[in-house]
Amino acid sequence: MPNHLVSENSPYLLQHANNPVNWYPWGEEALAKARAENKPIFLSIGYAACHWCHVMAHESFEDPETAARMNEHFVNIKVDREERPDLDAIYMQAAVAMTGSGGWPLSVFLTPDLKPFYAGTYFPPVPRYNMPSFKDILAGIIRAWKEQPAEISRISEEVTAHLQQALTPRLSTDTAFTTAHLDAALQNLLDSYDWGYGGWGSAPKFPQPMSIEFLLRRYSQGAKDALKPALHALQAMARGGMYDVVGGGFSRYSTDNFWRVPHFEK
Repeated sequence: MPNHLVSENSPYLLQHANNPVNWYPWGEEALAKARAENKPIFLSIGYAACHWCHVMAHESFEDPETAARMNEHFVNIKVDREERPDLDAIYMQAAVAMTGSGGWPLSVFLTPDLKPFYAGTYFPPVPRYNMPSFKDILAGIIRAWKEQPAEISRISEEVTAHLQQALTPRLSTDTAFTTAHLDAALQNLLDSYDWGYGGWGSAPKFPQPMSIEFLLRRYSQGAKDALKPALHALQAMARGGMYDVVGGGFSRYSTDNFWRVPHFEK
């Protein structure tokens, strides 16, 4: 029987519409239910091309036993990060603050007033990769929610305070945006460009389309030295395994410095 995602437009959410997990989209219906029943929220954020999102869905969200436990003890919300990058940014920041790293699927447990108190990414169905199983995580959260509400409140308040500080814009007395800022950004991209293999940084190497678009825009506005690195990066990507010569388009990133071995997401 379909869950509450069946009427959504997102292809990613529709992929989960027939999970035995009683998923809700982000919205007042789910949030009101969590408040009324005083249940923690399990927030799962992913996107359609995310490999590990599909792995966790198959291993855990399609498992009737796991779904029954989730439905009994949590209000479960699915979010497409491509539809709601604002929510993804907030709760990814929370995951990084709590664990030191982030990624997708993003798995966050929230109080009914949306304050995060536990976070992670992919959790396997059984303990492996030095990670606890998702079932063990659920059991621990259920137990803590019943037996340690004060500790959950303390953690959620600390994380929320950190997020508020991190996400609040730091205003200065000099807020004017000038061409000097654009020139400094351009120089930074030029200084950090990898002329050996193309792009910026080391493996895994990401295409960084915003940087390339910025360079092309600066070139169109008269910065002649902005064109060469933009073309060099695009040519390096096109020559390597990043480019799909059959279907077109680029993979999400290259696992090596040479743009040869793609990570198979587009």
